[in-house]
Amino acid sequence: YSPRALGMAELVDGERVWPGMPLAHAGDITAGEGTYVWGAQLHAAVAGTVVLDRDSSPPTVCVRPSAPGASASAQPPAVGDLVTCRVARLNPRIASLDILCVGGVPLREACTGLLRREDVRAFEKDKVEMYSSCRPGDVVQARVISLGDSRAYYVTTASDELGVVFAQSAEEGTTMVPVSFEEMMCPVTHTREPRKVAKPVGAAVHAEDSEKGTGA
Repeated sequence: YSPRALGMAELVDGERVWPGMPLAHAGDITAGEGTYVWGAQLHAAVAGTVVLDRDSSPPTVCVRPSAPGASASAQPPAVGDLVTCRVARLNPRIASLDILCVGGVPLREACTGLLRREDVRAFEKDKVEMYSSCRPGDVVQARVISLGDSRAYYVTTASDELGVVFAQSAEEGTTMVPVSFEEMMCPVTHTREPRKVAKPVGAAVHAEDSEKGTGA
């Protein structure tokens, strides 16, 4: 998708969005369900439609999740496609994913994606720990790199803009916010959990990440 940085006047009620998509300047709105703030922007945490409450002060923006199969029209993934996935299960070598969207468009039926340890990031691949990269239930932005066996697509998150875009804390079940390329934080308990975090479009790199270079 294309980068954008919208003001409230440009945000459209009912607009279709997908995880990681920037919605508006954070200073103009209140973040509601299905959204999170990183840097100066509000981002969608789930695929769905924008719900805009202009009667509140400041206005509140939520994202209503799409119903499974609703208005589905996406073609099956192809090599190079950007896909939105939910982590189903993982072991020390590989994560099994449900591919839900292709290019932001929901699939009628989820298909299987496989994220191998060596495809999580582009550096120090031998040191990757899958449980520190993603966990069951996380929503991940990935790119298809090949068609594997039994209609399972191999995907990668080895790029700045790829990785976890939505996760819930293990303690509270609340939507966590990204604090670096390697951590997300529960806004209630401030407990941090490791993830391979996707950098939202337009987000500034934190100083701690700049010292290490990009985390993809």
